[in-house]
Amino acid sequence: MSKLDDLAPSPDDVPATDRAAGPDDQPVIVDDPVTGPLDDGSPAIDAEADGDTDLEGFDDSADWDEGDWADAPEAASPAVPVRRKSRRQKRKEWRQSEKARRYASRRSVRFPIFTRSVVLWLLLFAMMGAAFGGSGAFFWAHFNTQINELREQTKDFDKRSADAQGQIDTMRNQAITDINQQIKPIAPYIAESKTIQLATLFSPYVWLVRTQDENGNPSVGTAFPVTTDDTTTLMVTSLNTVKAASITPAPEIVLTKNTVNGDDSVKATVVNYDANRDLALLSVPRGGMPVMDWAPDEQQAQALGLRVFPVSGFGGAGASLTSGVISNQSAEGLLHDARIGSATQGGPIVTSDAKVLAVASVAYRPLGFDPGEMHFAVSINQVCADLMVCGGGARAARETKKPPPPAKAP
Repeated sequence: MSKLDDLAPSPDDVPATDRAAGPDDQPVIVDDPVTGPLDDGSPAIDAEADGDTDLEGFDDSADWDEGDWADAPEAASPAVPVRRKSRRQKRKEWRQSEKARRYASRRSVRFPIFTRSVVLWLLLFAMMGAAFGGSGAFFWAHFNTQINELREQTKDFDKRSADAQGQIDTMRNQAITDINQQIKPIAPYIAESKTIQLATLFSPYVWLVRTQDENGNPSVGTAFPVTTDDTTTLMVTSLNTVKAASITPAPEIVLTKNTVNGDDSVKATVVNYDANRDLALLSVPRGGMPVMDWAPDEQQAQALGLRVFPVSGFGGAGASLTSGVISNQSAEGLLHDARIGSATQGGPIVTSDAKVLAVASVAYRPLGFDPGEMHFAVSINQVCADLMVCGGGARAARETKKPPPPAKAP
């Protein structure tokens, strides 16, 4: 049995007044479906009085047509009149069918689910749009705030950058000062190692002297230029190396140098000397040779305690260095503890900034005794006092007025 069958009215639900009259019943005046209820003195029955207001779309004559009237018995017929459905019964049947239709509609699968799905999707899209719109507005406001703060922070960037650069320079200078103060005790040793490793830088300025002594034995030393022009160069060396040049016949003096292009050599002659200070001045027929700078007078006057480096023209790099400290300074010269060999005598003694301070010697003994492992050096200014004429930045050889140094023929 279907749900609609359950909703159909049973005969017991129809009131006695609505049922058709039987043989024992009195004739009853029924309602006219077209003209409405007959005036039988009974109260009117309507939807509001019956408690049912859901009568939209109800048509009293929807179930009646001409056939119904044709099938009806004639009024003059003595037969028992046929009972037709009253308005109340039609309303009840209509309400039952309407309820059944609505129940079937509510239980439908297609339309309600589709409708609710569309509503839910629309609601979801609306919520997502509101969320994205709100978040976008929030982030845009936050972005503008950050941009404004950045502009505020960088509006004086140039001034702050200049101030920062000044602070950095101040801190750097202070750091350099602190480091120099801390390494001051070991600075001479650092300079010593660095200077010795840079021996190749002194190679253009020193030459190895090769000649013979008065006995015909090889004699070596170092010479370095003190002045030069286009054709001639004057060099200083140790007289102890070339003192045999005063004999006749004098041995040849040759200056040699190791270079990247091979060995270079040039002949030299003695033009002046100072036997008391172990100095000799050589002339070389070659101009344009590099000349080392001399230490200033202030530095020469305060040479005590300086780290010094005697330079030799002997070595694979064209030069070699040793190091020492000046332990005494007097009118006679400088006393130092740097090692001086025969190949180093006559070479320049330089400071850590590559300025010539003195001339190295192994034969100079101004106090008349051998100082042992210590050596005396002649100040570079004595070259101008004894061997050369210096003034106005120019240097020239002084005329020889001294007798030649004592020497014996081989």
